[in-house]
Amino acid sequence: MKKNNSTPFFVFNKKELINNFKKYKKWLPENTEICYAMKANSEMPVLENLNKIGASFEVASKYELELLKKIGVSGERIIYGTAVKPEDDVKDFVHYGVSRFAFDSLQELLKISRQAPGAHAYVRVLVDDKSDSVFHMSEKFGTSLKEGVNLLIKAKELGLIPYGISFNVGSQARNSRAWARGIHDVGIMMKMLLEKGIEIKVLNMGGGFPHNYQNNDNIPTIKEISKHIHVACKKLPYRVNYIVEPGRGLVANTFTLITSIIGKTKRSNGYWLYLDAGVYSGLLEAMLCQGGMKYHVTPLSSRNTSRVKERFILTGPTGDALDVINRVVVLPKDIKVGDKLVVYDTGAYTFTLSTPFNGFPRTKIILK
Repeated sequence: MKKNNSTPFFVFNKKELINNFKKYKKWLPENTEICYAMKANSEMPVLENLNKIGASFEVASKYELELLKKIGVSGERIIYGTAVKPEDDVKDFVHYGVSRFAFDSLQELLKISRQAPGAHAYVRVLVDDKSDSVFHMSEKFGTSLKEGVNLLIKAKELGLIPYGISFNVGSQARNSRAWARGIHDVGIMMKMLLEKGIEIKVLNMGGGFPHNYQNNDNIPTIKEISKHIHVACKKLPYRVNYIVEPGRGLVANTFTLITSIIGKTKRSNGYWLYLDAGVYSGLLEAMLCQGGMKYHVTPLSSRNTSRVKERFILTGPTGDALDVINRVVVLPKDIKVGDKLVVYDTGAYTFTLSTPFNGFPRTKIILK
C-alpha cells in the first residue's frame, strides 16, 4: 500500500475472498451450488474473482445482470432470486439464458409462465427469521408452507418445471441451527408434494450466513452451521441438490477502509473524532445497527502506541447528525488530526449502500 494514497480508500484482499469461498465448498454438502448474493457487494474485483473460481450468482435486478454480462458469466450460473420482479425484466434474463426464477405468489408465478415458458420455478417460503437474525425478510417476501405446495402444483400445471423450494433465515443470523430448522420445514413440503406426484430438484437454503465483526463467540462459523445442515439434510424424504446464497459471509472481511482524522473535539458526552469517511461513505450498517454491530477500528500507524487509552465517538464528515459510526471506540488518547485509522471487515453492504451525501465522492478501491 502506497503511503501517499489520499484517504478515504478501501483495500481489497482477494486471498480472503478465495479462502472464504473454499470454506463454503469444504463444509457444505458436496452437491451444493454457491450462488453469491450480489446485493452484498457488486464491485468488479469481487465479481471477477468469484467468476474465476467457479461461483454462481444470485441476481436481484437487470442492472446486476448487466454487470455479470460484462465479465461473461453464463446464464446457467445465474438465478433470478428476488421473489417479486418487473415482468419485462424477466424477458432480459430469458434472453441471456437464465432459466431459474424465484416466486412467492400466484401473480409472480404467472409472470414467469408468460415470459419464461418451461422455466425452472422455485417458491420462496416463510421460516423463522426473527428469533436470531439482525435483519428480517419475512414481512416482505415468502409464502406459507401449505401455499408453497399449492403454488408448485400450479407451476407444473402452467408448464413450468417445479424446480425447488427456497427460504431465508434473515441477514446476520446468529443461531447455527437456523438453516437446519428451515430444511426441516422444507422436508414437510417435500412429503406433501410427493403425494401429488412432484419431486423437487433443489433446496435453496438462502443466505444470512453471518460474519464475526467483534470477535463475539456467539457468532457461528460456516463449519458449525454446516454440521446441523448435514444432519437435517439426511432426514429429507429423498435426495436433492442444494443452493446457498452467501453475501456477507463471503465478502465481509475482504475489504478494509483507511480513513483520516479531520477533527478532534471534546463535547459534553465525550471525545469526538471526525473522519473523512462515514456512514454515507459505505458504513450505513453502523448507523442502522448502532450498538449491535460495530466495525473493529485501530490506528494505521504503530506510532500511536500510547498506553493511555480513551473512549471516542467516531463520526463522518457530513453535516448530518445521524452520521455516527461508533459511539464507543477505545484508541490511544494522544491520537490527533491527520492520523489514519483502519476500519476492518468493510466488504459487505458498504459500496452498495453508499451515497454522495453532501457531495462527497465515492470512496476508491485499491487492490492489495
